[in-house]
Amino acid sequence: MSVHMNTRIITLWETIRTSFWFVPSIMALIAIGLSQAGLAFDRFGADSELEILADFYQTTPESARALLTTIATAMITVTSIAFSITVVALTLASSQFGPRLIRNFMMDTGTQCVLGFFLSTFIYCLLIIQATKSFEQQEFVPGISILTSVILAIVGVGVLIYFIHHVARAIQADNVIDNVYRELNDIIERLFPKIEEQDEVDTTTEQGVNTPPDFAQIYLNSQDIESASSGYVQTLDIGQLRALSESSDMTLSVQYMPGDFVVRGSVLVTAYFNGATLPCESQKIAELVRLGSHRTPVQDVEFAIRQLVEIAVRALSPGINDPYSAVTVVDKLSAVLCTLTDKPFPPSTYEDVQGIIRLQCKPVAFTGLGEAAFNQIRQYSKGSLAVTIRLLEGLSSILRFSRSPEHKQFVRQQAAMIEQIQSSSQLGERDWQDIKRRLDDIKRNLDSDNN
Repeated sequence: MSVHMNTRIITLWETIRTSFWFVPSIMALIAIGLSQAGLAFDRFGADSELEILADFYQTTPESARALLTTIATAMITVTSIAFSITVVALTLASSQFGPRLIRNFMMDTGTQCVLGFFLSTFIYCLLIIQATKSFEQQEFVPGISILTSVILAIVGVGVLIYFIHHVARAIQADNVIDNVYRELNDIIERLFPKIEEQDEVDTTTEQGVNTPPDFAQIYLNSQDIESASSGYVQTLDIGQLRALSESSDMTLSVQYMPGDFVVRGSVLVTAYFNGATLPCESQKIAELVRLGSHRTPVQDVEFAIRQLVEIAVRALSPGINDPYSAVTVVDKLSAVLCTLTDKPFPPSTYEDVQGIIRLQCKPVAFTGLGEAAFNQIRQYSKGSLAVTIRLLEGLSSILRFSRSPEHKQFVRQQAAMIEQIQSSSQLGERDWQDIKRRLDDIKRNLDSDNN
């Protein structure tokens, strides 16, 4: 994929934002700093002659510790409740929408901040309780710090109410689908550059991808770089691969694309060069093709599409039987494919300033993404007339936005397969007429475009 960025940083950020530990850890550090700042201010306030500050220190160490202990106990109890609610929500999401959707729930910033707030308030109260012992002999208590803990406890009530409301909304099917759809749009905007931003010429043609030259005829030697482990290709560091191939005067041919599964010992990259030996370490090249135990949407658009497809397929299963959610997924996928018709796809070959091909990757095609979006839903929706009709309506929308013969050919193939499946089904006359009318509209528009 054509992404000029540090893939290590992007992958690390993907790991961080889908974790429950990062935001709470940051908030816990803030709570530690806040407690130290509050105690420092209390030392100043205790010695101050300002009457406005004197009222905050009219209590005993015993009363202060009792209040702080009560707040700390309440916060850790609420924290356990919040974690329990979160686990229940994740269990429901996994069973209804699929285990791969757990990632989307874990990256929810609202949930992370709520858990962090309760934990940081608990830590803050513990630190202030510890500090009251050092002030006990001086008959002085950190009044401002105690007031802050009370304010945090009051705010915590509102945070708990927000959290319950937030979780109730988060597990609604329409909101889950819309969140995945929005993330998919963000990925497309990041991976598929606008026409004015694209600095390489796309080698994709109407019939497919231009056949690259035979590098074995151009270079004297070649070497296959094998994978040291099995896993999914998560990222390709295009920028580093290009820079390395240019500096070493060689051409690299990457055999896999993000989302592909690689078996240990498979050829990851083939390097073509003129010297007697490979001009750089093979391990250095292999490290630029990052493998992992699972697929991620960092550079893998198809993974994000399949998340929506999984929701639709599960919704069409007899155990769930929710065609409305499947219809909503088809609407979102149709909108995504309409967007892709106006996007220049990343090139499969990259040249240096002299016009020499330095990097060759597997091409990303509209047809491949479209089939990933529609094939499984079409197969599982054989008995659902509503979903089938919405698929045909989605194809009509794609046809209106189509800009190349590839787009029209995709619509033609999908419509033909839907017609083949439904014509052999036991449909009523009126149901078949509903489908036939939409099929005829697609065929008529395809024929008018050809003329």
